[in-house]
Amino acid sequence: MAGRESHQPRTVLEFLLRQQDRTYEEVAEEFVKVARRLDERGVAISTRHLRRLASGERAGTNPATRRVLQAMFGRPAQELLQPYDTTASLTVTVTSSVPSDVQSDVEMLTAAAERSREFAMTSHLPVSPEAIGALEDEARELAQIYLVTPLPNILGRLVNLQDSVLSQLDLRQKPANARQLYFLATIVGGLLGYAAHDIGKPHLALTHTRTAFMWAEYAGDNGLRAWIRGLQSLICLWANRPHDAIRYAQAGSEFAATARSTSTPWIFACRARAHAALGDGAQAKSLIEQADRAREQVTENDLDDFGGLCSFLPARQTYCAARALASLPGEATLAERYALQAVDAYADPSRPGWDFSCLADSRLSLALARAGRGEFDGIVEPLRPVLDLPPEQRISELTNTMNLLHRAMNGQGAPRRAREIQEEIEVFTRVSLSSFPV
Repeated sequence: MAGRESHQPRTVLEFLLRQQDRTYEEVAEEFVKVARRLDERGVAISTRHLRRLASGERAGTNPATRRVLQAMFGRPAQELLQPYDTTASLTVTVTSSVPSDVQSDVEMLTAAAERSREFAMTSHLPVSPEAIGALEDEARELAQIYLVTPLPNILGRLVNLQDSVLSQLDLRQKPANARQLYFLATIVGGLLGYAAHDIGKPHLALTHTRTAFMWAEYAGDNGLRAWIRGLQSLICLWANRPHDAIRYAQAGSEFAATARSTSTPWIFACRARAHAALGDGAQAKSLIEQADRAREQVTENDLDDFGGLCSFLPARQTYCAARALASLPGEATLAERYALQAVDAYADPSRPGWDFSCLADSRLSLALARAGRGEFDGIVEPLRPVLDLPPEQRISELTNTMNLLHRAMNGQGAPRRAREIQEEIEVFTRVSLSSFPV
């Protein structure tokens, strides 16, 4: 059962968990359900993170996690994470939603929390465990909401967080604090690399990731090193530099093998996509199989605990396999099978790790696979939801894939209908995220 140990409860949360006849896995699943009811999209908690909170090993949480925990246990998160007092009288209260009649109070409290967060992010106060925890919470939240939020809405927060972390590193730090800050600097650098990649600026994206890799070296974390090498491989792949993409992914293989985190299947997936771009189908399929085997050996680490873009979940792995296969002549049937699985994996936007761009690209992979089989009628159905995306969600990967599909549709189906779809694709790519002043 959750928190069922021989020792005394270490936190109020651990005490309350022991009163419930549920495992940590079941509590984590309930967390997702409550988050969904609260409309906290994409918010989840791993069993490892939950155990660390309950044991008192970790006290930092992001605002969304605190709101869900309060809804589940009827107590503020700050109280839940306090040391347990054996003389206190506690009763178990489990709530599933926020009462509607206190919504205005919630809004005021949220505004106050936001003001505190902004002050903490920009004031460059002397570093402390609490200050580092606040920076870590911000990085965790940004890594998660990046998947579901248009870039223009969060880029300012990313830049402010980078400034806060680097300002702390400008000061003399204890070795343990410095390592934590370099860990966070790597994550923020990686997220900024993703941002530059999404607006179609590969040179700028690689600049961010090169610095991020240097910080990963200072942090001494192989999971971070592998994550950044995989991102660099992805950037080069979409910049039409598949040989560089292979080199970056291979450079991350040794780190990934040591870390045994989700970065291990991530590196195999990056290599598979790069070999597929070169038309090496046999090697691409072999690497997809190696990614599947690596998935079975994954052990979550500190980077995976951040979730979002910091963790390579099975749904994203399936999407990457579909995308690699869709670019290979003669693999349309297998590509369609993987693409259908990927679309299904991303069907529920409330699931942890849901990513609008991966869903859209999975649909495009399905359309590409069907184009490879000459099935024009099968192209339109998965393509339509992607064409309807607002311009701020039309990231570089999607516009590039749309151009591939445009070419694949030449000679497909009724010429007039094909031309109409191609013209819609041209409008989609002409008005995209890269045209926004982000």
